[in-house]
Amino acid sequence: MLFKADSVEEALSRAEKYYNCHRNYLRVYTIRPPGSMLWGIIRWRGVYRIEVSRQKREKVIESVKPIDGTVEIKDGVVRVKNPVSGGKYPSLIVNDQNIEVYINGQRAVGSCVVTERDWIQVIPKEIPPVSRVEVYITPDKMQAILKIERIPGKKYFLRDVKAGNSIVVSGDYEEIPPPDITVEQCIQELIKNGVLPEFILIEEIEKLLKLPRNGSAVVAKGRPPIDGVDARVKYFFTQHSYRNPDFDTDKKVDMMDHTIIPTVKVGEILAEKVVPAIPGMDGMTVTGEVIKARPAQEAVFKAGKGAMLLDNNRIVATIPGRPVLEKGVVSVHPVLTVPSDVNVDTGNIRFDGDVVVKGDVKDGLKVIAGGDIIIYGNCYHATIKAGRNVEIHGKVIKCKVTAGGNIVQHLFVLPTIGRINRELKAIVEKVTVMYLRQRNGSIGHVVYKLINENTKLKTLVEDIENILPLMEEEEASDILKLLHKIKDKLFGVNAFRIDSLDEIHHIYTELVEYENVLKQRYVANMNITFSYCENSLILASGSVFVTGRGSYQSKIVAKNRIIFKDPKSIVLGGMLVAGKGVKAGIVGSSAGVSTYCKIVDADGKFDAVYCYPDTILNINNKRVESLFSKRDTVV
Repeated sequence: MLFKADSVEEALSRAEKYYNCHRNYLRVYTIRPPGSMLWGIIRWRGVYRIEVSRQKREKVIESVKPIDGTVEIKDGVVRVKNPVSGGKYPSLIVNDQNIEVYINGQRAVGSCVVTERDWIQVIPKEIPPVSRVEVYITPDKMQAILKIERIPGKKYFLRDVKAGNSIVVSGDYEEIPPPDITVEQCIQELIKNGVLPEFILIEEIEKLLKLPRNGSAVVAKGRPPIDGVDARVKYFFTQHSYRNPDFDTDKKVDMMDHTIIPTVKVGEILAEKVVPAIPGMDGMTVTGEVIKARPAQEAVFKAGKGAMLLDNNRIVATIPGRPVLEKGVVSVHPVLTVPSDVNVDTGNIRFDGDVVVKGDVKDGLKVIAGGDIIIYGNCYHATIKAGRNVEIHGKVIKCKVTAGGNIVQHLFVLPTIGRINRELKAIVEKVTVMYLRQRNGSIGHVVYKLINENTKLKTLVEDIENILPLMEEEEASDILKLLHKIKDKLFGVNAFRIDSLDEIHHIYTELVEYENVLKQRYVANMNITFSYCENSLILASGSVFVTGRGSYQSKIVAKNRIIFKDPKSIVLGGMLVAGKGVKAGIVGSSAGVSTYCKIVDADGKFDAVYCYPDTILNINNKRVESLFSKRDTVV
């Protein structure tokens, strides 16, 4: 048994009473001697373990029954009863951090033995309630966030425990409600942290305070800057060549049309200022610092060469060509220069302005321009088509070269359509007279008889059909439809099906309208110049100039004149057709190769250094039967 005492003598005296025997029968073991510090101000008692000797213990056990001591807690008070006849002393188990237990002035932790003489003090903790308001301003200082915390307090008390030899000290608590937070308190805290009153959102504070527990909310917002709006320009063109989009469709596409060169026409809108520059507005942080807005940038919007500015917000093309944008300046380049050959890599060249080719035009390629075309090399199995003049410094082999409008329509189709119209008009008049005289039979029989007796109409239709291969496919298709109507209605047994003259009048009206359309088309004088051509088709709405050794088995058609500049040049085979005249060197050959020459105008002139006998000459649709000698001229 452990005894606390200020000395061994005191411990033995207490042990004699406890064991009810003389100290001679007791054995003493010092666990902790008594001591003091600070000159005796603080003292502590010694702890001694005192046991009864074995002989005496056997006698005591036989005569005395021990009773353990008890401890209980009631109404916050700890009550202790010592043991009797060697029973166990009671103990307290202290593990609750919210209940502080002091035994004889010392803090008790864990299991502690107590006696009736001990001074036991119990102190329950009390945590006061807290209501906190915190302000957090974002790094950009554009928002102030208010955080509120309502933490209830806790008032602890000691739980009652029934008497026992060892009991656990435990506590419970009552909650203390936190104090209310007011709107004014929040506003003052915001102002204290530098937030300007005009940016505080009272409604957001009120919503936050209505929350049952803790929370946070943005309760102040600065005024963000409104950046200036840059002027925006919309461009209606692309200045770089691009892949032909028709390759991604089911359309029939020439494989050499793989690259599109962007071009524009006169009057086409190139760019437009769709949004003007709008100045910005400075902002302000919640703490009153000014935030500068980004100023609006005015776009560079200028018209360069080949373009002009309209109404200060639109740029339009003044010439055809390739649009170019450089440092905000929109220009139109009238000339497209191909620095080398036109070949499979470049693909076909299609351009609304002028085209200059520094090399050759290879097999199967096309060069089509709205303006002039200048080719410094040769052309092989190619198509050259210009809206204006064509100049080829090299040879032209198995090519089709066109300059200006469709001269075939002007020289051949238009006059022939006029003669067909006059012939149809005469047929209508004759049919009317013959039908009134006969008074029997059908109109179809009369038409059949007239057309079969006079083959002039058939001959005119055949003449047009023979020249269709010289025309563009689309234009030839329009004429072919009209010719089919004539043949389906008037030629052969089809004429018998005509019931009235209105059917012929209908065809006649369509032809007259088509003739008027052709008359209204202006064909400007555009020239073609080349050195030599072979097995080629040359069509010029102006004149054709041959600067080299001539032509071989080629068809050359010119609205005005065909001029071979070298007197030694040779025209061998093929066809020369000019509106006003031909000037050549040597025409034909001694090998008997026929060369056909035709001059459309009645006052046209044919001039040659020498013509071989197989040369066929036709002036104003009249064949000239004669043999030419040197420097012969036929007028």
